[in-house]
Amino acid sequence: MERPARDIFVISDLHLGDGGVRDKFEAGGKTRELRSFLDHVGSEGGELFILGDLFELWQMNLSALLVKRREILDHLAALPLAYVPGNHDVDLAHFIGVSFLDHPFFERMRAPFVREIAGRRYRFFHGHETDPFNAGDDPGFGRMLAIFSGLFEDRNGSPLLAGGEAVGDVLEQFGESMLTLWKCAAASMKDRLGGSAGEVHPGEALTPAQDPDRLVEHVAGVRADREVRGHDVAVLGHTHKPGRIGDWYFNSGSWTGPLNTYLRISPDGEVGHFTWQDGRAVARAMPVVLADVAPGRVPTRKRDPIGAALSAARTLFPRPTKPSPARWILLAQGALALTLGLGTLTISIGRGSPAGWRLLVTSFGVYALIDGAVSLVGSAREQSVRRLLSRVRGAVGVLLGLVVLRRGYVVETFVVLAGVFAFLAGALRVAAAVLFQRLVDARWLLLGGAGAMVAGLVLLLFPTSAALLKYVLAGYLCYYGAGELLAGTFGQRLPRTAS
Repeated sequence: MERPARDIFVISDLHLGDGGVRDKFEAGGKTRELRSFLDHVGSEGGELFILGDLFELWQMNLSALLVKRREILDHLAALPLAYVPGNHDVDLAHFIGVSFLDHPFFERMRAPFVREIAGRRYRFFHGHETDPFNAGDDPGFGRMLAIFSGLFEDRNGSPLLAGGEAVGDVLEQFGESMLTLWKCAAASMKDRLGGSAGEVHPGEALTPAQDPDRLVEHVAGVRADREVRGHDVAVLGHTHKPGRIGDWYFNSGSWTGPLNTYLRISPDGEVGHFTWQDGRAVARAMPVVLADVAPGRVPTRKRDPIGAALSAARTLFPRPTKPSPARWILLAQGALALTLGLGTLTISIGRGSPAGWRLLVTSFGVYALIDGAVSLVGSAREQSVRRLLSRVRGAVGVLLGLVVLRRGYVVETFVVLAGVFAFLAGALRVAAAVLFQRLVDARWLLLGGAGAMVAGLVLLLFPTSAALLKYVLAGYLCYYGAGELLAGTFGQRLPRTAS
């Protein structure tokens, strides 16, 4: 029996999540829009093609996601549809044709396919299939970057930053920059050593959606696939960039950005570009993705990986315009510790060098006195518990500084005093990070404090010689100082909440 002619609605790249803090779809409030769109497809008597990345399985637990989205699956199963998995939901591809997933929606799941419309062969697929760095089942760098992005989103409490940028987009910018620098370094190593390091292209492990500069090679892959398979028109997603190239390439875009884009293909082969907003269809002019010219003639944007990485870092960790007094205290203590740590490496300590040993002990004692005094001065402007912690830290620093200058010139005694100071200073930083995690972004305090506690335990549990102690102490001071500088530079006061 011949299939009745009906319009085909094409969507892709929804990246449905489990409703948690990583779920960009839920954060964008798009569930209601999707439901009304599905009702629209049904009322129009249309057929729905979902071309991949319906689910965000790179960051989500599969079972939790499917339970959360059960009602959406029921809604989808009531429509005539075909679902082709993409690279973000490729974990489902091996279930095609089997009854392992007991829901009628998954009975419509299928591999890329061709449909003849008005005498032309239309191939429907996600688009990663023609991308050699994303076509396989094994996780690549793109998935690993998405997992790291999810961890940052958990810490952020949202997939969106305060400025409205998506965490994933900013981290992808940073990751792409790092990969570009790695690629340049690998090529340089190949030139110098004559090896094969330059044959690896890690930057190409990103998808075209993660790295827009890869759009040209993506289109080249689609063009080559079309010539090999012999279809007339490629209909796909993957890049999150809706539009056409000539009359042979049509991309449905995505639902992850501000616009919910889709294609509508009539029985006579006419392809229309629409957005779904506020419960209604809005017809739009079909954008041109790229000029329909040979791939080698399309110019690519020059990359500035260092500038892009710095821009991403500034977005993720914005610097306040007016540092608070507490921030200046952290910066001062961090600079003091880092300076002494680096200076310690220049002191000569060994057999027959009592002057070097006395200089090391004296320098550390003076550091402890100054560090404690800075904490005591800064505590005057703090409030309640924070003032108490600062005063305890200041008192410990001053007391231990005096004891070091008076009794610390014996190696065993100095090791114990330095270990106690490192452990207590770190413990107070960890306590501050835990107590104020609802008020400030305290990750750098936590990291610096935990590292200082570990250094203190090493000094207390593993006594060292005077010569080796220099390097242990320098390592602790440099790490702790860097942690204080990071806390003072990037630690952000969170918005005030009712609690």
